[in-house]
Amino acid sequence: MSTLVQRLIAAHRQLNREIRDELSRRAPDSIRLARMKKERLAIKDRLFRLFPDASHMRRVVRDAMRREHIA
Repeated sequence: MSTLVQRLIAAHRQLNREIRDELSRRAPDSIRLARMKKERLAIKDRLFRLFPDASHMRRVVRDAMRREHIA
């Protein structure tokens, strides 16, 4: 798998964590949340452009996540 795909997947996962953390705050910053969600969607769009077949993309991402957990 290319390093670009690995970086995109890592960035998407990091944004998921940051969004979850922000939502768990007592007073979440709605502007920051909107920015992070927009950035996360842009990453997802880039991944779909690289893998137009959604099932293939999910397979690639799942394999990458498994390798990351093993390493």
